[in-house]
Amino acid sequence: MGCIGVGNQGMPLMRGFLNEPDCQVVAVCDVNRGSTGYKDDKQFLGREPGKKLVEETYAKRKTSNTYKGCDAYNDFREIIDRDDIDAVVIAAPDHWHAVMTNMALE
Repeated sequence: MGCIGVGNQGMPLMRGFLNEPDCQVVAVCDVNRGSTGYKDDKQFLGREPGKKLVEETYAKRKTSNTYKGCDAYNDFREIIDRDDIDAVVIAAPDHWHAVMTNMALE
């Protein structure tokens, strides 16, 4: 699975999928590399924090306690172009939903 938009809405959605044993998040995408200033000043969200969460979550399940397998992108088309991604979660601003959904469906 690829997660497009890992901010206020996307990060909680991704956390839900990370808990599913039959799903593996392999890529995240957000135009924001990482910053504060979301719902409150303590939140630090964006593509790098999203990647970090994925890798830390999967590392806890491995005996080696390490996992490196989540790619982070600035451009959502890079996720859509991947052959190994079967599904995407789109949590982008409203004006991007239709564009991203149509491109993913194609």
